[in-house]
Amino acid sequence: MNDYRIHNLKIDEEFKNLIPPLSQNEYEQLKQNLVTEGCRDAIVVWSGIIIDGHNRYEICHRFNISFEILKMDFNKREDVIAWICTNQLCTKNISDETKRYLIGKRYDAEKITCVKYPIGNNLFSENEFSTMLLGEDNSCNNGTALQLGKEYCISQSTIYKYGVYARTIDIIFEKDADIARKILSGKLKISHENLIELSRLPKENIKNLNSYLSCEQIEHISYSVMRHELQWKRLPSPPIKPLVHTNIQIKQMPKYDPDADISSLMLTIPSWVSSIKRTRLSANLRHVSDGARNKLQNQLVDLKNTIESMLNALEEKK
Repeated sequence: MNDYRIHNLKIDEEFKNLIPPLSQNEYEQLKQNLVTEGCRDAIVVWSGIIIDGHNRYEICHRFNISFEILKMDFNKREDVIAWICTNQLCTKNISDETKRYLIGKRYDAEKITCVKYPIGNNLFSENEFSTMLLGEDNSCNNGTALQLGKEYCISQSTIYKYGVYARTIDIIFEKDADIARKILSGKLKISHENLIELSRLPKENIKNLNSYLSCEQIEHISYSVMRHELQWKRLPSPPIKPLVHTNIQIKQMPKYDPDADISSLMLTIPSWVSSIKRTRLSANLRHVSDGARNKLQNQLVDLKNTIESMLNALEEKK
């Protein structure tokens, strides 16, 4: 006999963030269906935690609608995350950003499970692929990335990149969930590099940036916008008093920051470092053409000389 009643279940924020939010119209339609027809689909749970059916659970509790639960058995948290991501990736009308996030989360979860995947004539454990881009994996033969790449028809390097993307979004979720949801919904556009820079900002900066973007109705975060928010503190404008016998008004100028240029430069350097590391891991340098090799060598020498010149200038100013 089915157990239909009002269950009290737990909500895990990380699991909930894996479920793309409904639009207002979708939510209202779901509410109407539940109120008029009851809850036909079970709420899926693991150890008393909802892993599918968050919106149904919230509406059912609000309107005192009984529902059934379906208990799933997983060994560990990473298995649950992989299941949720796989399930959500099968749904329609998810944004490209959400798709990247879910694939990245699934990758990060499955590489921890120590499942062995065939690579050539050998079996490699996920423990053998211990570190990647930005500190996680350093192997081009990552079994999980290979398997997921085949499943979603994308390259291994793209899977690695989606893993970085997912981890970056998770950092932003911890600092300001609202801006993370805007990014995943596609309402707020930001490049991969700028997303990483955004995640490095202090919590208060990100919240202020989100408020600024909302007030100005900005739908794209450029590096210049982030730099502006880092350099200038938005000071409240005092009442403007007219000068004697004139209508000319004095505008409040932004506060000068002597560290602004240095701060701007420091934001770009980590992306150079990660790009160079990523290329060393993914590119087969033996097969690179002589033209590309020579061009890169010249640019790296130029970069090295520029860095040395900057270091010398800093040393002189001590």
